Amino acid sequence: MYKGFKKNAMRFILAGLTSLLVIFCSFFDAGAQPPPAPEGYQWVVNEKFSDEFDGTSLDTEKWFARSPYWVHGRPPATFRAYSVSVKDGTLQIKNSILKGDKKYNIAGGAVASKAKDAYFGYYEARMKASGISMSSTFWMKNKPEGNDCPREQLELDIVEAIGMQKRGQDMRNVMRSNTHTFHTDCDGNKLVKSSGGNCEISPAVNEAFHVYGCWWVDENTLKFYHNGVYQFTVHPNTYFRDKPFNRPMYMHMVTETYNWETPPTEDELNNDAINTTYYDWVRSYKLIPQK
Repeated sequence: MYKGFKKNAMRFILAGLTSLLVIFCSFFDAGAQPPPAPEGYQWVVNEKFSDEFDGTSLDTEKWFARSPYWVHGRPPATFRAYSVSVKDGTLQIKNSILKGDKKYNIAGGAVASKAKDAYFGYYEARMKASGISMSSTFWMKNKPEGNDCPREQLELDIVEAIGMQKRGQDMRNVMRSNTHTFHTDCDGNKLVKSSGGNCEISPAVNEAFHVYGCWWVDENTLKFYHNGVYQFTVHPNTYFRDKPFNRPMYMHMVTETYNWETPPTEDELNNDAINTTYYDWVRSYKLIPQK
């Protein structure tokens, strides 16, 4: 009897410790903050690129439900505003079957910021990826300046995730981040120069919420964080200029198909347990001198 009591007591204690650990991890993940500010500076919230998604509809003062910067997407998926909703304290992008279109047969989503002046600062999102072979992403980009040539666009991929890997690289157990410079010369020739980094994460991107963050320090330096912990630094490619990341951007939260990954099936898209990407919040900060 004593042995049985002791065994049950140990089970109770272990169960309690496990519960406390889960609560602690959830709190830590939910409460991720910017890294320490440099001496003489402090972080302040950048409201134009921050949202807790606590309402019942998308804040149209801040966001487009369908991006005007990238209207169609990559076949076989395209973007639809009806894929986007705000409920249960989250921004949700639900992927689904799209009928009656020869080029596109999947409806994804692309939420975009109305502001286009995200520049040096810290940007983070708490996201749980869908469990299908479509992307769940958090990134920034800009449009070319003017009509003169050469023309360039910059892109900062804070995270690109896929909750169901069918082929290609693992984006389920890895935080993958990238910087891209898209260059078009005066003859119309296009050249892309990229530089990125990655780190392993657990649980998988579709099994839990993760906080993905980036400190855009300057034109040459971007530091990436997972759940508030520093992971790696990326230096954008300097093929075109010494200080490549030198222009402000707009923000995107997107679900799409990739041309190197097998698209989801109709059964997968109809499965509400796996077909949705969730954003608990997005928070952005900029540095100002301390008073």
